[in-house]
Amino acid sequence: MTTSSVAHGDLIEALDAQCEDYQAMHHEGVLQRDCLRGDDLTGLNAATGRMRVLMDRVRMRQASMPTDLALVGRTCPQVAQRTECLRQTIQRVLDLRDQSEATASALLADTRRQLQQVGAGRRASRGYRRQPNLQEARFVDNVR
Repeated sequence: MTTSSVAHGDLIEALDAQCEDYQAMHHEGVLQRDCLRGDDLTGLNAATGRMRVLMDRVRMRQASMPTDLALVGRTCPQVAQRTECLRQTIQRVLDLRDQSEATASALLADTRRQLQQVGAGRRASRGYRRQPNLQEARFVDNVR
């Protein structure tokens, strides 16, 4: 076995691990989206923590990979295959992130609308409690 094939073997293993981590990130992203929809903040916090761990692992592994995987993929078809699988998985994660962001934006808009209604209700209730400004009766010449 040549050093090139050993390096390619290590790279293939790293790409497989990256793909597994990105698939796990996709799974956590689905959980995050569902927690957002279900207003489950505890679950959302837990899923976000697991997502951060996965992101850290991906970043650390990425630092040890060559910067131009396309060039390596031209000489090694397995690397090209893994890189394409990784690209598709990353795109699925990004699409899911966009869905979650849209869900969060909709929830934020709904919360703002509810807060505005509460504020309007408070202002109205204060208006009902306020005593009307009664002035003393005055004659036409403003003298009592």
